Amino acid sequence: MAWEISFLRWVVEKTQTPIITFLFKYLTLAGEMAVIFFIIAFIMIGFKKTRKAGLIIVFGLILVSGFNLWIFKPLVNRPRPFDVPEFSVDASWLNNYMYNIFAPQSKLNDFLVPGSKAFMSGHTLSSFIFGFTILIHHRKWAAPALIFSAIMSYTRIYFGFHYPTDVFSGIVTALATVLLFTWLANKYEDWFVKVWRKFIGLFKKKAKKEAPADDTEPEQKEEAL
Repeated sequence: MAWEISFLRWVVEKTQTPIITFLFKYLTLAGEMAVIFFIIAFIMIGFKKTRKAGLIIVFGLILVSGFNLWIFKPLVNRPRPFDVPEFSVDASWLNNYMYNIFAPQSKLNDFLVPGSKAFMSGHTLSSFIFGFTILIHHRKWAAPALIFSAIMSYTRIYFGFHYPTDVFSGIVTALATVLLFTWLANKYEDWFVKVWRKFIGLFKKKAKKEAPADDTEPEQKEEAL
């Protein structure tokens, strides 16, 4: 852990520039709760050619990234680098930087919440579930997808929110996730589609229940028209 915190301090001190920081802030925000990857995946599901890959991404994000966020992170209970100021001089410096310098600059400081844990990086896991899925199923777009995934992951180190090992573990887990879900999708494609339709059906039923009843008489409707 000591070398990782020293490395993070070096990244923060030596590589940050105003323009990159500005861009990375909004990019890392887009990765919160995997929002940007859900949006892309839902768009992909709308087209037959990319539907399978979109479903793999969605199932991976919901089941694996969700498990990481709500269960795995609390179980491992690894504090974020800026939450261990007593560990070393570098950790103390990072703590002061995050809370006293970075905090006033942006609304992105919602990240600095008590109880938020480090291992493994959810941004990295989500972004590489997306990137590796594109690599396997749509190689034409693999290079931009993987570059995007790598930059998203790097923002977590750039701002000192994650240790390098948090990011590396997220990449490895994402690869395993995509390989598993690709195998399942190829073997049980009809089941994948059926589960997705049922999932969407739940929201349609809920929308119908919440829709206000139209008590207007037929004659009144005709007059209104």
